[in-house]
Amino acid sequence: MTLRSLLFLALTPAFSAAAHAAPVNLVTNGSFEQGTLGIGSFQGWQTTLGDSSTFVDSSGQTGRAYGQATDGVWAAYFGSTQADGGASIAQILQTTAGQVYSLSFDLANDNGGLQASNSFSAYLAGVQVFSATNLASQGFVHEQIAFQATTTVTALRLFGFNDQSYVELDNVAVTATTPEPSSLWLLTTGLLCVGVATFVKRPSGDVRL
Repeated sequence: MTLRSLLFLALTPAFSAAAHAAPVNLVTNGSFEQGTLGIGSFQGWQTTLGDSSTFVDSSGQTGRAYGQATDGVWAAYFGSTQADGGASIAQILQTTAGQVYSLSFDLANDNGGLQASNSFSAYLAGVQVFSATNLASQGFVHEQIAFQATTTVTALRLFGFNDQSYVELDNVAVTATTPEPSSLWLLTTGLLCVGVATFVKRPSGDVRL
């Protein structure tokens, strides 16, 4: 078998595996499952809570209905009022300039049978990329926003308030939409080095590429 064939056979499954590998979530504790003694919390997030009505809680159930959680059993409840300034949670993410990413999260809401007075928004690098105002009572809706990082760090901030009950948030994730170029470069370089080593060790004589 020629060296070219060997490299093709080696690279094909490697690139296929890279393309289908589970994406890495850049958000820490995006489902609010981490905390002391297994109790969910805002651990890993920088929080600015307008009042004690924004917190992490659990009904012990996983599902798509309000009051449940879509990933695990814990979720964040934004119940701080607009008058108290609402509440926000934030993280600084390590990103690659030029890489396209996807921000996604699950959002539910309850108005307690009253007229809607709520808001939820998402910001990336200080730019608003999602906004919802006066949501009706609803089960979880999956939201997804594509963006391209411009620097090696990207600030993520999520803000919400609900004057009547709670906006519920879960399953926050930021993932690269394709394998990062540096990862594929390292993979290719490593495999080519193996191929060169194989070429060097061939016995003298005709060499076919």
